[in-house]
Amino acid sequence: MALRTVPTGIAAVGILLFVMAPVRGQVPTFEGEEVTVPGLRPQLSTTTPAFVSVLGGEELRRLGFATLGDALRFLAEVSTRAAGGGPGGFTQASIRGSTPQQVLVLVDGVPLNATAQFGVNLSTISLAEVERIEVLRGSYSAIYGNALGGVISVRTRPSAKTGYSMVGGSFGSAGARLRLGRAWPGGRIALGAEVLGTSGDRPNSDATRWTGTLHLELPGGPQRTLTLVARHSASTAGLPGPTFFPTPDDRLDDVRTLLALTWAKEAGPQTMQARIWWLGDRLAQTSPGFSSDDRGGALGGAFQRVLRRPDGAVLTWGLELARSTFSSTSTFATFQSDAATWAGYLQYDTVLGPRTHLGLGARYDAHSTYGAQVNPRLGFVHLASDRVRVRGSVGRAFRAPTFFELNYPGCSNPALRPEEAWAADLGLEAAPRPGLLLRLNGFATVARNLIVGGCDPQNVGSARIAGISAEAAWRIGEGWTAQGNLTWTDGVDRDTGLRLLRVPPWQGSAVLRRIWPSGAAASLLVTYTSARDDLDTSTFPATRVTLPGYVTVGLRYEQSVGPLLLLAGVDNLLDSRYETLRGYPAQGRTFFVQFALGR
Repeated sequence: MALRTVPTGIAAVGILLFVMAPVRGQVPTFEGEEVTVPGLRPQLSTTTPAFVSVLGGEELRRLGFATLGDALRFLAEVSTRAAGGGPGGFTQASIRGSTPQQVLVLVDGVPLNATAQFGVNLSTISLAEVERIEVLRGSYSAIYGNALGGVISVRTRPSAKTGYSMVGGSFGSAGARLRLGRAWPGGRIALGAEVLGTSGDRPNSDATRWTGTLHLELPGGPQRTLTLVARHSASTAGLPGPTFFPTPDDRLDDVRTLLALTWAKEAGPQTMQARIWWLGDRLAQTSPGFSSDDRGGALGGAFQRVLRRPDGAVLTWGLELARSTFSSTSTFATFQSDAATWAGYLQYDTVLGPRTHLGLGARYDAHSTYGAQVNPRLGFVHLASDRVRVRGSVGRAFRAPTFFELNYPGCSNPALRPEEAWAADLGLEAAPRPGLLLRLNGFATVARNLIVGGCDPQNVGSARIAGISAEAAWRIGEGWTAQGNLTWTDGVDRDTGLRLLRVPPWQGSAVLRRIWPSGAAASLLVTYTSARDDLDTSTFPATRVTLPGYVTVGLRYEQSVGPLLLLAGVDNLLDSRYETLRGYPAQGRTFFVQFALGR
């Protein structure tokens, strides 16, 4: 949890972008869609106990969002914090008050946390080739192992559609995307490339980032598929530092490459999947009198089998193996380390009567350094009617210590244990009439063995978090839609009784969208974040301060001209002056214009 000793804070939150498509299942359902996150297998969102949200990549791009960090500002119970804006910014996510290290980020099944030491920078994940984003909160994240707060799963798009786009905006921002694809009987290939750049809104905040992707699907025989995904990103950027301690000469280079080869087979009621993946990344910082070069690599594999029984029950089991290496070389210290993990999980979902689903599962993780963890979970779904659903779950999850926390010379503790938490939630969803979806959810987390302290870190932290979120999606009338959410979170450090840092008590947002028969569309986007506590590190020792609340307003307008789409927008329309992180002011009013063909 976000305790006082965890560096830097949490930021704005937003709205749930519902994709409201009808589904069919064994029990009556109202509105929902298929998701993968809750059980590592395709599953209807209306029949899973997990609290999961799905964001469509196409919808996000049409709102002008460029990175994963942009997209997550618009979800209930999820907040982001940002040190800088644009492609050079450093954006991280918190789910229900968690720290960024407690949120597992997957891209096509590859866990980026395998090498990340301080949480994943969401600004490094472009939305250009993203098909969908699935966000899982709370106890059901236990099925993924190292995911105490939740899971963010990104899936790239396999479409062979060809297209390109160009964008330009404030602060010298510019970008271009190119996508080439081809399909043939039983297979398809897609290649994508994107470059984004900015001069920055502050001195030494310029950045250039490029991303390349490959998605290849080949037939592997009857009812078999073989998929290869490759993704490479690289950037160079300035590190302006906080306003009270600017760093006009610091620079950062980051590089990430991932490969995933997946084989899947479907044979009647049984499906099998096997995956081999590799991840490599590098962070290199230079500044006057200091330099560092951190390199991580991980190789893993997974096998999963799903058996669907005639009575509607589903049994899912799987095995995972991974080996990670990490090296850090800096002016002050050098170390190398490696670790091996293996895990097994079992999930049993059954139908109790015509309207009730029950899910029971557990996962066993074994780590070469800190030993074993067992994490159980239990959940239910009850459809009170065709338009009302009640769901709930309880489970245990953990967050493993990082290589830095275990091994950094003079500032680590090799005896650290994983952070642990029990989490529960209870939700009510209703569709009182066609085109209107309402959701009310309560959640609670109790965490212990939290890793606190700088040198040397110890498992002495404890936290309690409780909250309620309300969401609505409404087709108001012909061409009009409205969506919004409001989340209240009460997070307390159980050792001091103080509120958790960087966790706003209130956060919410709304989006109003109008689509005309001509194909033109306009959107109004509003977010609100209340005051929250942070640390002012310009003093020694650091002092606790309160960051003021703020409101942001954005506008979008799009117009189709034949196959060409013109998109124009403005963010922070009111030019609000605020910080999501102490010492790092958000960008002021920004404009952009984008031209796209074949999105």
